[in-house]
Amino acid sequence: MYACKECTMVSLLANIGIMFFAIYFYLRSNFGSPNQDNEKISYFIKCILLEVLVGIVLLSFSTVILGIRFDFRFLMFCFSAKYIDWKITSSSILLLGILRFVWDNNDIAQINLVVSILLAVTLPLIAHYTKDKLNELTQLLVLVTYALIPTIVFTNHLIADKKLVLVICSILVTSGYAATYVMHYFITDLYKLIVSASTDHLTALKNVRTFNNDLMDVEREKKAVTLAVIDIDYFKDYNDSFGHDNGDVLLKQMAQVFNELSAFDTDFYRIGGEEFAVIIDTPNQRDAEAFIHDLQEIVAHRRFSTTSGDPVSVTISVGVAHNRTGETLKKTLKRADVALYKAKKGGRNQVIVSFPH
Repeated sequence: MYACKECTMVSLLANIGIMFFAIYFYLRSNFGSPNQDNEKISYFIKCILLEVLVGIVLLSFSTVILGIRFDFRFLMFCFSAKYIDWKITSSSILLLGILRFVWDNNDIAQINLVVSILLAVTLPLIAHYTKDKLNELTQLLVLVTYALIPTIVFTNHLIADKKLVLVICSILVTSGYAATYVMHYFITDLYKLIVSASTDHLTALKNVRTFNNDLMDVEREKKAVTLAVIDIDYFKDYNDSFGHDNGDVLLKQMAQVFNELSAFDTDFYRIGGEEFAVIIDTPNQRDAEAFIHDLQEIVAHRRFSTTSGDPVSVTISVGVAHNRTGETLKKTLKRADVALYKAKKGGRNQVIVSFPH
């Protein structure tokens, strides 16, 4: 029994290591948040493939006791149900259940397939209905408890040695809860680090590093986009008059204006002191230009305020460039910069669109 216990612990520790790696890979990868239908399909396929691959690896490091495989696939399903789309969770559970059946092709594998169908239907439902009723950690523990029940029931039914059943179930429950607790905080802390690295600390907009990465993604996907560069007019004079603290407040308020606006697939970035950039993901150039003109008008008529509550008015100058076929986004951005320079030299508080020669 000691050897069995030792073997099970080594296997489950290997499973925990695999889970940590999978979580890290998922959070660090650019799966992103899909917006368009084709992106959603690609996102679903990538996530399902990742979960199935991780599940296969977990199966490979499972402990087999009297024909029963023990691993942490159930834990992966719980985290998937909590943090990822239910369609991905259900598909992954079903696919892994089928693969497990093909892998072993015995009575226990048949039981596992039935359990997989049950979990595929019920686990996402439980995650959905407990989402707003429990805090994140408690919800995860509820999901893990539910996912463990079939394993405990069938282990007790299939193994005659009840002392062995107690040892196995104790290890599964204890390690499952402990792993859930640690991985929850691992995900939370890692996500904060990733967001911090990609976000401007003052305005909470995406930063210049993310802007450059997103430009590379857009170029790789060959999307038709419009780039705009925005500069707050006379920001240096504003800082001199009201102080740098008020300058920071203005930047935050400007970011709030940007966040309030939504059109197409639009992303705002802070790329310099008082300079911002926009990527507008639409092939319709007129709509993109109309959006930028509306933005400029909204800012011009917006009443901003100082730390003492005094109302102030500011304006912005904007340079716009549409990416043309065969042109690198670096050149498109350069044209937007030149257009911004012309807007500032031409009196500010205006939008200049750069047209390719």
